[in-house]
Amino acid sequence: MDRIQADIQEIISNRKIFLPLRNSTILITGATGLIGSMIVKSLLAANIEYLLNIKVIGHIRNFEKAKTIYNELVDSIKFVTDPCIACDYIIHTVSPTMSKFFIQHPVETIKSSVKSTMKILENAKSNNAMMVYLSSMEQYGIPYESGQTMTEDKIGIIDHLNVRASYSESKRLCECLCASYVSEYDVNVKIARLAQTFGAGALLTDDRMPMQFAKAVIQGDNIILNTEGKSISNYVYLTDAITGIFTILVKGLKGQAYNICNDKETRSVREIAELVCYEVADGGIQVHVKKKHNMGYAPDVDMYLDSGKLKRLGWNANVSMVEAYRRLVEYLTEDSLK
Repeated sequence: MDRIQADIQEIISNRKIFLPLRNSTILITGATGLIGSMIVKSLLAANIEYLLNIKVIGHIRNFEKAKTIYNELVDSIKFVTDPCIACDYIIHTVSPTMSKFFIQHPVETIKSSVKSTMKILENAKSNNAMMVYLSSMEQYGIPYESGQTMTEDKIGIIDHLNVRASYSESKRLCECLCASYVSEYDVNVKIARLAQTFGAGALLTDDRMPMQFAKAVIQGDNIILNTEGKSISNYVYLTDAITGIFTILVKGLKGQAYNICNDKETRSVREIAELVCYEVADGGIQVHVKKKHNMGYAPDVDMYLDSGKLKRLGWNANVSMVEAYRRLVEYLTEDSLK
């Protein structure tokens, strides 16, 4: 069994988060993205495992890309380019994800986030659908106190005149839209605030930190940091993120936000790089700092996400930092052998 299939089996082993979805129609926006595609594949696997009769609708922009991602599963999914379609549940994953894109296209970052979210909220309103909106830890900004533990009722500072804030501010605005649709139209929407999420299935062109670190392990290259690596990285492995999303969908309270993170292993970027070098690469590579400017990185943040609210719904993060990187290395190694 390859890494992606093993991860899917791990996700669907939690049958309690899938059984309430029996005989429903579920719309997943961004179905060709890392999180969206893994949600779709998990639903299809749970359909078979538990005979759920779920109709899966994948919102996409490019059918050829969808065929590449889903291969023989493509006929089990109804693909749409317009998400205004009748459904019982919606998981809204669409969002720009690359820092360089935020810097180079801040207007498009805001427009794509806000316009798509309003459209999906209108769909949820029209169909009386239950919805989860995927937000980000970046909506917290920089905490007022360094080293602050961030529960869902806290908030920090965002410099809205910095174009890099196009992403974090749009996430805040989309959360406000969700709260507004709850208040004015009684739409049943919940918010998942994801920590940095990575895992098997990521595109090989993905140049974010986890992929860079994992590729360095495979290639035997030293890890090069373009900053001092002081920023605290709150993370969650893909399987834990998806079980968290489903937990929020079936158990979360309307209008509430929930952090999804592995808060047992919050580390600085430099600490993560060193851990990968010594625990995943067995000491075969080292960390070097070569600072560069204007790379589009978020400002250094010293905060610790708290996932206690989600844990009270019965969820827990199961994949450690070392195991997460080992799985990512395994996935990349398998892909190189195909």
